[in-house]
Amino acid sequence: MPGRLMRGVQVAAFLAALVMTAGWSQAAVINSLSGWSEENPGWSGMLAGSYGASGGNSPNTSFEGSGRVQWLGSTNVVRFLASGNRKTTDGVETKRPAVAHLRHNYLLTDMWATLVFAQIQKNPFQRLDSRILFGLGGRWRGEIKESTRIYLGASHMFEQESILDEPGHEKAQRLSTFVGVVSELSEIVNLDLLLFYQPRWSNFADWRMSFEATLEVELTD
Repeated sequence: MPGRLMRGVQVAAFLAALVMTAGWSQAAVINSLSGWSEENPGWSGMLAGSYGASGGNSPNTSFEGSGRVQWLGSTNVVRFLASGNRKTTDGVETKRPAVAHLRHNYLLTDMWATLVFAQIQKNPFQRLDSRILFGLGGRWRGEIKESTRIYLGASHMFEQESILDEPGHEKAQRLSTFVGVVSELSEIVNLDLLLFYQPRWSNFADWRMSFEATLEVELTD
């Protein structure tokens, strides 16, 4: 909450995440709308990482890392996100997905902004050598009362996917749309809803959809 000094810990509870994919291998849909400061200009960012290990008949190790950086200017907003993880079992690598996302908004008014983004995704254990996206469109932001913000966006998206052990690249032109709702339910509770829908222009039966709901509770002394 603006101007509120938080003492204690923050608990983020993941309520639901659903990804449905028709056609190609599972695609990463990145939430670049929430979790950023929209009030403090300049640079801001965050790094996170974790490591785990277990023994027994099948010893395994896992490492996860992620980061985000934002530049907030008077009319320009640039956001970069990246994440990846690696897992081994009995000393053999079994998981290594990674994704990076770059997004730029030019603020036309308080409500309207342009939208340009690029993304690369790799996941060799799902046979995904690379998935590259470029998008261009627009975004609208409105408010319901002072506690709830709504985001609507649409863009034309170019997609190129390369599958391991398969020659050539699969290319597609898609419509990428999203609806986001960020609501301050109370002094300590925030709700974040995000829905993406990405059909192929030439065949709307080939589509991807992602829905995510997050409840955040701030605990203080």
